[in-house]
Order: sequence, then C-alpha cells, then structure tokens
Amino acid sequence: MSKSLRTIMTAAVTSALFFGGSAALAEEASTQKDLTGFTCKDIMRLSGSERENSLAFVHGYRLGKMNTTQYEIEALAAITDKFIDHCLDNPNDNALAAFEKIGK
Repeated sequence: MSKSLRTIMTAAVTSALFFGGSAALAEEASTQKDLTGFTCKDIMRLSGSERENSLAFVHGYRLGKMNTTQYEIEALAAITDKFIDHCLDNPNDNALAAFEKIGK
C-alpha cells in the first residue's frame, strides 16, 4: 500500500472516530440514518470521498465495538479490500453485517 493511501486511511479512520460519535448525537429526524439499512449496492454506488467516509465510519464503528482505539493500517486496508470484493459479488447483502463478518 502506498504511503499516501496509508495517510488517507489514517486520517479517515481518525476522523470517523472523533467526528462519527458527535454526528450520531445529532437527532434531526430528516438526517438520521440507521447503519443497518444500507446494502452493499448502496455503498458501492457511492464515489470518491463519500465511499471513503462511509468505509472510515464503519471501521470506526467496528473499533468502537471492539472497545479499542488501536489499529493497524494494513489490517484495515485488507478488510476494506475484502469488503469491496464481497459487495461487488453480493450487492444485496446488508453492508454492516458483511463488514462485521469480514472484520472478525
């Protein structure tokens, strides 16, 4: 993995960890989302920073469920690659369930 991709992944995961929690507290009915409501197809349709932010968010969610703030970039990149491959092959799967299964 290139050094610039590692830097981007680190920044994205850090952002998700710090800002993801405060975004979840905002309870505006029109913008409130449920992580369990997205399919793999929904995530694959995103592009650029939207997809990167979504992937960073679920990495942060996973780390939070693991009750840790420590991570390895290579491990996160491998999970991301496996998740994208899975979603391309299984577009109707629930994205969060697939991510959690792959990230175990």
